[in-house]
Amino acid sequence: MKRNFFRFRNVLAAFLVAGAFATLALGHNKLMKTEPAAGAALKTSPAHVAMWFEEKPDPAVTKIAVKGPAGAVGIGSPYAGTEKSIVADFKGTLPVGQYSVSWQTAGDDGHVSKGDFGFSVAH
Repeated sequence: MKRNFFRFRNVLAAFLVAGAFATLALGHNKLMKTEPAAGAALKTSPAHVAMWFEEKPDPAVTKIAVKGPAGAVGIGSPYAGTEKSIVADFKGTLPVGQYSVSWQTAGDDGHVSKGDFGFSVAH
């Protein structure tokens, strides 16, 4: 009987811990779509980078950085777009090459989410 109690207690504890991690994972703001699309091969330089999230992103903690063949790419300050999006305009035309976009934001729960994606430009 004592062994069954300890087994039950351990199983219950495992479910509680798993549930807590699942709740934390679901609490972060999920990236839904990007513009340019992740992995896109563009024929012209984009005017901006935009990201749509599951929840409205918090502009106060939002950061966007873009790197290209020559290093950091100039972008304007991120601003709220429509449909739960954040947008940052490029400060010029992007030359041919591979680009990586790193981002950070938070959603309704205040937890910070981070990620990155890439695209290329081939005039």
